[in-house]
Amino acid sequence: MSGTGTSSSARARVEIVDCMRLAAALSVMAYHYLYNGIRNGKVTSISHEPIAHIAQYGYLGVNLFFMISGFVITASVRGKTARRFAVGRALRLYPAFWVALGITTVFALVLGGDRMGVTATQVLVNLTMIPSELGQPYVDGVYWTLLYELQFYVMVFVLVVCGQGRRLAALMPAWALLMLYIDVAAPQLGGAAPYLGGYFVWFAAGAVIASIVESGWSLYRGAGLLAALLSITDLEMSLTSGLETLVFLMMLSTVIPQVRSLRVPGSATAGALTYPLYLLHAHIGYMLLDRFATESTKWLAYALVTGFVLALAYLLHVTVERHPLSRRFWHWLLDGTVGRAAGLLEAGAEALRTAEGRRRRRRETLSA
Repeated sequence: MSGTGTSSSARARVEIVDCMRLAAALSVMAYHYLYNGIRNGKVTSISHEPIAHIAQYGYLGVNLFFMISGFVITASVRGKTARRFAVGRALRLYPAFWVALGITTVFALVLGGDRMGVTATQVLVNLTMIPSELGQPYVDGVYWTLLYELQFYVMVFVLVVCGQGRRLAALMPAWALLMLYIDVAAPQLGGAAPYLGGYFVWFAAGAVIASIVESGWSLYRGAGLLAALLSITDLEMSLTSGLETLVFLMMLSTVIPQVRSLRVPGSATAGALTYPLYLLHAHIGYMLLDRFATESTKWLAYALVTGFVLALAYLLHVTVERHPLSRRFWHWLLDGTVGRAAGLLEAGAEALRTAEGRRRRRRETLSA
């Protein structure tokens, strides 16, 4: 690929990415149902099957989620004000999350018992999506990933407020290179400070791949991509790093035009179901499996629980995320709160830039 402009094909929705979303969600579900729920004692009525040795790597679906978030972020920012970006991201994350939180809470009150029961304070703090930062446990363990999504969006929002949204794609390779430097020179910083390593390298990797899709290969983008891969694999050879490389290559395949142009029936629905499915599957599945599954009926229970959670996710999608009345209500609510705050920050930043521009021109005039 070559060229510096953004082609129409680069801007089009990449259907294979929607399929990757669903594959990531299903791999995480397999990890929880077949391996983690039993290992951590939340599902005690059944034992591991041999397939658990494979399912234990399903957590890598989360890493793919982070790459996809990085991949789509430049399109989410392009041509938008800070207010529109903030409201758009809030609409993407919060309405479905709040409803899923309520559904999971009902299940926890009925079936949770001592292991997965919840308190009123815990539920209220979880509404923020950052309960771990406020001293409360998650209602559902999978919510930990949402903190990373929020932090990533906050970083992008700050760039947009500062007038750097149009440079987002150009900054991503530098971010990846910085994280590789930190990983090599000061690895203790990568886990101690946000944005300097850890899961954030997956966001950067996806964003660099998107910049290659849109603007073609360059030495700078290639260096950023290599830096992300080296950080992801921790500069070591192991089964885990090999699987992480496969996840990386899966996303990298989108730079191939033939891959991006693939048309997959049902891909839009697959992509749309992913977030509700991710929010609902884990603790609800644990509670149902623990209550109803036995060694002799486990595979039937797995099928029934999976079908139930998929149906619940579809219902959440069509009633909360897609229904016109719901969409209008949530847009009104979030635009009047998150959007208003973002607009004030944006206006303040613009006023500061305008004032600084006037001072600079005045200094230039005086020195002329």
